[in-house]
Amino acid sequence: MARLEVERICKGWEFPVIDELSFTVEEGEFFVIVGASGIGKTTLLRLISGLETPDAGRVVVGGRDLTGIPPYRRSIAMTFESYALYPHLTVYENMASPLRARRLPVRERDRRILATAKLLRIDHLLERRPGEISGGQKQRTALGRTLVADPEVFLLDEPISHLDAKIRHELRTQFHTLEDLRKVATVYVTHDYAEALSLGDRIGVMGAGGKLVQIGAPRDLFERPQTLAVAEHLGQPTINVIPARIIDDDGPCLQSEEGTLRLPVTDFARPLLEKLQGRQVILGLRPQYLRPGHDDTRGLTLRADIDIYEPLGTLGIMLVRCEGVRMTAVTDPEMTYHSGETVTLTLDLDQLFYFDAVTEKNLAVGD
Repeated sequence: MARLEVERICKGWEFPVIDELSFTVEEGEFFVIVGASGIGKTTLLRLISGLETPDAGRVVVGGRDLTGIPPYRRSIAMTFESYALYPHLTVYENMASPLRARRLPVRERDRRILATAKLLRIDHLLERRPGEISGGQKQRTALGRTLVADPEVFLLDEPISHLDAKIRHELRTQFHTLEDLRKVATVYVTHDYAEALSLGDRIGVMGAGGKLVQIGAPRDLFERPQTLAVAEHLGQPTINVIPARIIDDDGPCLQSEEGTLRLPVTDFARPLLEKLQGRQVILGLRPQYLRPGHDDTRGLTLRADIDIYEPLGTLGIMLVRCEGVRMTAVTDPEMTYHSGETVTLTLDLDQLFYFDAVTEKNLAVGD
């Protein structure tokens, strides 16, 4: 088994897609890359696998530079978002295709396929063709084809994005327990923040510039985003973004650019903002820290009008207007609200993020 190193890799056509992107995945590590659709995640995997040729940079596995080496000579296996199954072959034959290419003996081939099929619970489908099985079973077949290859690196390209919620949860659970995935370097790409937070030993957030804008443990990225883009991408409902200006009104406070909302500056925030008097900052507040209630000890009490209320079973989500500022709040599942209703909310000031309005960097997190 081996370590994966991607060093300053670049790829572009009429415009750059991947720009001097670098990261390392240790043997046994599950590294998740999360980013919006169309941002270059699949291109990155194709560069690692050898299906695309980089304009610059290197791909190194186990200390061996693979740049320029064709895909069939790389010990890398990839599961595609679109399954990429041969429609005229059975499940067994699809899973056997990489083993036949390596001319593995029939007995060893059968052993690997049966063991993997049992693990993925598709052993009863081995004689069926892709047109005769469900989407979830097709995805298990594609994953099984990757697992039987016994590579040094696994690449998983949004492998469960097309499946319904129940099957996605089931397969996500299997990703936690599949030993084959957890003993080699694995790169998993997704646009779903929940998958990233659930599965990743580390997460890399991919930005529009073709780079990973932040890499870290899931909890660190969620609680200490270095940029507004990272904060917006991780979390659902998405973070509230409030442009504001620092003013002195018998003490420093934050005046929203839209509406009349004013927020006091906490002791924590004062040293961050003291040099920005009169300048604009961007406040970020996750909806779970804006909740109905009258608990003044936790933060600031506000009155708000409800525009939309969505009861989602395990929680409620309300879109409110507070002194002219639109925000999203989270409610307890047993409470019921109605559009047009006025509600008292508690805003936890200690949970505010402060971003520079120009660079969109978190003022509380160093480079």
